[in-house]
Amino acid sequence: MLELKNVTHQFHKDEPVLQQISLHVAEGEFVAVIGRSGAGKTTLLKLFNGMVMPQQGTVRVDGECLSQCSRKRLRQIQQKIAVIYQDFCLVSESTALENVLHGALYRNPFWRVMTGCFMEQDSKKAQEALAKVGLAGKADALVSTLSGGEKQRVAIARALMQQACIILADEPVASLDPVAAEQVLSLLKSLQLEKNLTVVMNSHNTRQAAQYAERIIGLRQGVIVKDAPVSAWDDASFAMVYGGAK
Repeated sequence: MLELKNVTHQFHKDEPVLQQISLHVAEGEFVAVIGRSGAGKTTLLKLFNGMVMPQQGTVRVDGECLSQCSRKRLRQIQQKIAVIYQDFCLVSESTALENVLHGALYRNPFWRVMTGCFMEQDSKKAQEALAKVGLAGKADALVSTLSGGEKQRVAIARALMQQACIILADEPVASLDPVAAEQVLSLLKSLQLEKNLTVVMNSHNTRQAAQYAERIIGLRQGVIVKDAPVSAWDDASFAMVYGGAK
């Protein structure tokens, strides 16, 4: 499903963010990527959805090399990939339903996007997506009035509306309280299992990584120091990634 092969990427000369990274994420797998700030976790996700192209190496999605795709084909591939951010990336003064409908933008002509006149079928699917994440009664609520946990549920509903089969989650619950964080991660896990979604989640929380992922990849200074099933990780493994600080 997702593959990096011998990838090196840097934003500044002589300061590589990722160094000779090779990894493969299978269809339907839930993978957590852990590491200190600056280890390269966010860049890794940007490589997977084609927001960044590597200086060296190849990135493949479903076997297609992103750097060799036309712009049109790259956009088509990106439609299969939804990104969930720590800060939600929602339009605060729009309703929950309107934000979920943004997941259908690529399927609609420009005039519908500009006027907000989506087809009844899309509106129905957006309502169903909100119900799926437990927000059936919040469709008409402005996002600015929602709690952090509810906002992240709207973002997940938007990903469902996009009909993405790959979800890249960049610290998705870092700004939430512990109860809301567990609710959001439990929802993401249940959807992954139900819909066979491929999930790659960046996290600083090693307990959450071990609880919800099937496999953990540890990054340190742009290098993979351990890539193994959750059962193979222990305190010493986490200390190796974080330099003694779990």
